[in-house]
Amino acid sequence: MKKKSLLALLMLSCISSFAQKETETSYYVNAIGNTINIDGHQIIYYLPQNLLTVNLEFTQISKAKGPYAEFAEKYLNITSDIITEDGSQFLIKKVNVKRYAVPDTAQLYALNFTGQEYLPMVQLSTNSTILACNSHHIVDDPNFATPETNFNNNIEPIQFLDLGVKPFIFEEEDTEDADNDSISNVKNEPRMIVRTPEECAAEAAAFIRKIRKRRLKLIAGISGEANNADGDAIRTMIKNLNNLENEYLQLFIGKTVKNTYKQAVTLIPNSNQNEQQIIGYFSETEGFSTTKKSNSYPITLKITSITSVPKVDIKAVETSAKSTSNVKYGIYYRIPATVKISIDCDGLLQHAEQMVIAQKGYVVPLPADYLNNHKYAIEFDAETGALKRISGN
Repeated sequence: MKKKSLLALLMLSCISSFAQKETETSYYVNAIGNTINIDGHQIIYYLPQNLLTVNLEFTQISKAKGPYAEFAEKYLNITSDIITEDGSQFLIKKVNVKRYAVPDTAQLYALNFTGQEYLPMVQLSTNSTILACNSHHIVDDPNFATPETNFNNNIEPIQFLDLGVKPFIFEEEDTEDADNDSISNVKNEPRMIVRTPEECAAEAAAFIRKIRKRRLKLIAGISGEANNADGDAIRTMIKNLNNLENEYLQLFIGKTVKNTYKQAVTLIPNSNQNEQQIIGYFSETEGFSTTKKSNSYPITLKITSITSVPKVDIKAVETSAKSTSNVKYGIYYRIPATVKISIDCDGLLQHAEQMVIAQKGYVVPLPADYLNNHKYAIEFDAETGALKRISGN
């Protein structure tokens, strides 16, 4: 009788042990290497990483020598502030850094499930990065906006279109017939005579003086009438005369034009805590370039981790969805690092800021129990893959 009781207890223990094994969670997540075996019980997802776009804005100051520069002193008594040769100067105006999310192809994972009453509800972004699991809240896609890299930097050359009020004159010629026949006088067609640069300069200078006299008369006439309609009209005329005078003065002293142009450089930081990259070269006489020139300086991007990043050792997990191993993990996610980003050129700091970068931190898994029976809603930060929220359903 005692033997039968002992046998019954042993069978009951085996049945209980078997039942425990059968009810053990069959949810777990594992990293995918070079190959993956799909048997219909996996959901595949990426972790995001961050791409940076460095936006550079430059000011180009272009100077052009006036066509009558050599006559400025002779006809207008101007001896200073005369542009004597064409040239350009470039300045760094503004620098900023934008962060974007892209899939990290080195961080690919499979969420495995078999024989469960409730299948996992997983939200993925448009490029298959993990957003949420078992959450009824819709998580927005990360910032997948395409960085702008093609800018319209076509800068028109400086031109002097009006070289004077009368750049040429017409002269009529009267000639007499040498033989004194019935047609005693022949009147030829007007002949165009192109003036020399000095003659054009003298004419332009005379026109400038005429503008100044006209403006003086208008100013004298506006006295005491500043608040009426005629006064407003006269002020508009004076403004137009000032603009016209300046246009003609540029024929002598030269013209200066400021333009703005933009460049953008995209890069994906590595996983090292600290890194440094040359993103381009800058010259005050030639502007931005992707290649080094004799008179250019490197534009350097430096990333320095502020967060202490520990070494993470995760025990290996079985890769088979049907494994009975107890070493099973839940969803893998990132703990990003806070870094300092600085950009300098020729030793001068142009930009500095703090930013969170996904791949500068480390990757860890949640416990597999969080996947059981939809008890927990899990949400992740769309741009960094960081754990954002765990809540009960």
